[in-house]
Amino acid sequence: MENMCKKLRYSFLRNILLPCISLATLFMACTEQIDTSARYVFSERTIASYLDEHSQFSEYVRLMKEQPVSEVSQTSVYQLMTAYGYYTCFAPTNAAIQLYLDSLVIKKIIPEATWDAFPNERMKDSIRSVIVLNSILDGTKRDKAYFTAEFPKTNEEFEINTMADRKISVTYDKTDMDSLSIDGICPLSKRNRDIIAINGYIHEVGYVINPSNETLGSTLTKFATDYSSNLSVMARLVGACGLLDTLTKVRDERYETLYKNGELLDFNWQLRPWPIPPPEHRKYGFTLFAEKDEFWEREIGKERKDITMADVMDWVDKQGFYPDAVKDDNYKNIDNLLNQFVTYHLLPQRIPVDKLALHYNEKGYNYKLQNAVPTVPVWAHYIPFGKRRLLRIWESAESGGPYLNRFPKLNNGRREDYHEKECSEENKGIKINTDESSGIIKLINAIIYPIDEPIAYTEAVRNNLAKERLRFDAFEFQPEAMNNDMRLVSKTDACWYFSSDPDKQYFDNLTVNSKETLFMLLSGRDQNWPNYHGDEVLAEGLYDITLTLPPVPKYGIYEIRLGVSTYSGTRGICQIYWGSRKDQLAPQGIPVNMQLGGQDPMLGWEKDTDDDDYNAEVDKKMRNNGFMKGPEYIVANAGGRETNRLSSGSTRRIIVREPMSPDVTYYLRFKTVQENRQKQLFVDYLEWCPKEVYDNPVTPEDIW
Repeated sequence: MENMCKKLRYSFLRNILLPCISLATLFMACTEQIDTSARYVFSERTIASYLDEHSQFSEYVRLMKEQPVSEVSQTSVYQLMTAYGYYTCFAPTNAAIQLYLDSLVIKKIIPEATWDAFPNERMKDSIRSVIVLNSILDGTKRDKAYFTAEFPKTNEEFEINTMADRKISVTYDKTDMDSLSIDGICPLSKRNRDIIAINGYIHEVGYVINPSNETLGSTLTKFATDYSSNLSVMARLVGACGLLDTLTKVRDERYETLYKNGELLDFNWQLRPWPIPPPEHRKYGFTLFAEKDEFWEREIGKERKDITMADVMDWVDKQGFYPDAVKDDNYKNIDNLLNQFVTYHLLPQRIPVDKLALHYNEKGYNYKLQNAVPTVPVWAHYIPFGKRRLLRIWESAESGGPYLNRFPKLNNGRREDYHEKECSEENKGIKINTDESSGIIKLINAIIYPIDEPIAYTEAVRNNLAKERLRFDAFEFQPEAMNNDMRLVSKTDACWYFSSDPDKQYFDNLTVNSKETLFMLLSGRDQNWPNYHGDEVLAEGLYDITLTLPPVPKYGIYEIRLGVSTYSGTRGICQIYWGSRKDQLAPQGIPVNMQLGGQDPMLGWEKDTDDDDYNAEVDKKMRNNGFMKGPEYIVANAGGRETNRLSSGSTRRIIVREPMSPDVTYYLRFKTVQENRQKQLFVDYLEWCPKEVYDNPVTPEDIW
């Protein structure tokens, strides 16, 4: 009961008092030194005062007092822990710090396990920084501190980074779920955890949290000759394709300089009471799905150390993968057979375990539940390295976890539930194992997922993709959004502003053509927006934006549709252009008025009735007008029941209907036709729909 009262009191402090205090904190953040002299004093303790009171943390406290918050601040981390905020502190004991120093002796970094043994102050400062900055999750920007009941699942990462800007995760013991560790090696005390302070939670740990600084490039270089890694063959394959240098990239240092020099400004938007900031970083990220050495030994019949690139290429050739590829030893050529096989395993996004399947507002799912389970399928389509192709990640209630390139049959009738009906063996896909036995490797710029079966962009995969409507969230086009923590963030109403200066642009697949463009990404979590995944791309001003589109799977005629929400009165009118010549795109019909919703008679929208034949006639009438109802799949109020199909404010615009080739890169351009600078470009999602689906006389396109 006492513990429950403490949690209730802390909840009150967080939800009622701390938001008010946060305003003062914003002003304090403008100075290098935090002024703690005029703090409002509660009888409860701060993180700093709790640590001071317990002698097992004396060494940690000493280091916190010596460690500045950042390179440009004179404030110590200890001082920060006396101020209000949302901090999760994984406090190492004196014994834990001593164990870490012992490990540095074993690694021959220092000759003896004392602070006096460091050869210079720079190395000592670096180690102190590792210990202190990785021990604290700074949730002040997200208003979030974690007690153990809110920890992520096994192998999933905390959404909030450490103060060293690193990701850490949790591992649970299979036989004792109360036994858990941070990053697999830092055990959490069973007795001293969930300690409540007025500025966060404290959890005692038995070892120093020290995330790996290895990149994907450096790791694969080591694995190439480390046969115990079980990934030596894939490591050599990636190296042979000339990709290791690219895979060592961590962040865009040019962007870092622009940000630190104050050249990237906040945006004071009239629709928000606070400035919208630019992203702090522009990080690179990678995901590698890697067949294990034991797979290659079994398939090729050699020991892993003896398997050559020629062996693997010969095996790939015998499977019939990429029949049009060049079969020579120039593995760096994207037309080479081995290159096409290897690059399909690599994505230019660091996709953590909890975002392999992006759950938010699909029908039947309630993200607000602590242990929400999958319902209808969720998916994402990524563009791997090398030649432009699509790799699908899929999860549903029936799949039992995420899969690569899964193509089940669905219960997709008007009165059905859109769950998997069946999935044949040849279409089941490749399971991505994420449990304790998975061997997942988390690196500073990448994650490696070991797999037990080979993946390839086969004719069967392409045929399956070409028979389906493909729906892409607007954030899905931009790897930078995933790599920089903009996908499905938990903070209510998170948003980012991006410079329109040609020399300061952020995205590779999106070009802002006009300096008069005010460009933003918005997250509408907990706002009951009817948007797919709750987020949107938004622009104001005299906007002019060009978007690079993903490839189509096979040659054919496709429709491109734009998902539009007309709930806001600030939606604008823009001309849309499409084509393969980025500088010579053709206009597609008349300008699109994004304020036109189902309430406008010209759309022909009517609410569904009990007569499905009549409902189908309404759908045909809308299509003839260039419109469609929103999908039954998306729920406006996440966890609720009103789907976009039932809402007159959520519709789709048919904007392109043209032949398209998988070997051609296409673009969409959105350019305002209004002088009113407050009228908005709104992009929620885009759909690619083949003629076989939208114009099928036997099986009409489903409502999902």
